[in-house]
Amino acid sequence: MEEKFNNATPQRPAGHRTLDGQLVLADLPRFIKEIRNEAAYHENGRNAITVFKSEHATTTLVALKKDEKVKSGNEEQHLLMSLYVIEGSLAFITDGEEEYLSVGQLLNYHYDRPFEAFAHTECICLLTVIK
Repeated sequence: MEEKFNNATPQRPAGHRTLDGQLVLADLPRFIKEIRNEAAYHENGRNAITVFKSEHATTTLVALKKDEKVKSGNEEQHLLMSLYVIEGSLAFITDGEEEYLSVGQLLNYHYDRPFEAFAHTECICLLTVIK
């Protein structure tokens, strides 16, 4: 298996990290602190960092400020999405159905309809998308 890496950027000068390999360790507490301290979080009310990315799966750590929304994009090829709440609470809405998620809860969603997630409080989530 060929390892894949993310290179440092001006926004994340210490951002060089392994994204795919036989074993990929993600230091979530460190990444949470990092994305909360970046300008994007303070300016846009949200920020994220990809902690794993392979041909068929992507795991992203997402930080949302209170009242921020995230909507689905054009990811028609995604088959399943898993959203785990690490901190805070949010509502997940699709086709008029609303699920309220709080710390420690996991939502699995077959990605066949548009969705929206609304942060009721400052929120940290781990999002995994499987193609």
